[in-house]
Amino acid sequence: MNIYFVGGSITEGAGASKYENSYAALVSKYLKDEYKENLNIINLGAGGTGSNFGVFRISQYFKEKRPDVVFLEFAVNDRIFPLEDINIYYENLIIEIFKWNKEVKIVSLEMPTGMSDSCSTAHKKIAYHYNIPVIDVQDSVWKEIGSDKYTWNDISIDNLHPNDMGHKTYCQIIIEVLKNLNFGEIECWGDKKPTTNYILRNPGIKSYEECTFYGNWIEKEVNLNNKFSVGAMTENIGDCIEINFKGRYLSVMALLSKASGILECILDDKFTFKLDLYMNNEEYFSTLINLKDIEDGNHNLLMKLSENRNPESSGNKIIIGGFLVEEG
Repeated sequence: MNIYFVGGSITEGAGASKYENSYAALVSKYLKDEYKENLNIINLGAGGTGSNFGVFRISQYFKEKRPDVVFLEFAVNDRIFPLEDINIYYENLIIEIFKWNKEVKIVSLEMPTGMSDSCSTAHKKIAYHYNIPVIDVQDSVWKEIGSDKYTWNDISIDNLHPNDMGHKTYCQIIIEVLKNLNFGEIECWGDKKPTTNYILRNPGIKSYEECTFYGNWIEKEVNLNNKFSVGAMTENIGDCIEINFKGRYLSVMALLSKASGILECILDDKFTFKLDLYMNNEEYFSTLINLKDIEDGNHNLLMKLSENRNPESSGNKIIIGGFLVEEG
């Protein structure tokens, strides 16, 4: 049985002193002990990513091992999107999973934030449409905080990420539900008509390796939470990167950091915009811009490192990891 955990930094293990103390590792141990069979458990957690990134990424892994059970955790990172986009991204993620196995068992994990503002309600609407079980960790955590069992500061390192106690608490809440949830009895409805009108037909990731480079770019390995990611890097003002793609959707995956610069972008020689990659936090890759209303067809994106930069930034570093595109 192939079991996938798909989510953001919480699933990746952020906040835990070591991965073995993360909720995903603890739940995995419970499943192996409970089912006592050959379980192949894969963690696809990626910090700073929402369900839009999940839509474009999962096919890379599902090709190798067809999913039997998928746990989805994106309620915290999806909260930054407009409600309409949350519906589109989360539903398309579910539709994409069903493409690989109509009989797959999906479980939606709705994690909390310190403001209790994760988008669990929006996710539930989509999940219930496909008869997907929901484990509302946010609701359970705030009930326990309300009853003075612990405080938010007891279980977290910041507004978003749990510490060891937090990961253990999330795990306990999830396991209590799983005890009464037999995977064999879960029947998700993969043939339901979508609730949104925007369906991604062939989402995928284009690597920076498919780009044309102008200037002095180098390949750079970045250590993020003890995981190494690779991207194309420059710090030279005026250096450019160009990519051609098809379809109606585009997002750029780039590194945000305290030393990042600004990209000046031109789409199809007509539309101009800027991407400020400065972030006053630990560096991580994130998906920037989410253009889902592009005319269907061939497109060109040219990006140049600007001579201007955020006054708070200490440098002009640019690292591009890839692009989310919908090839049609």
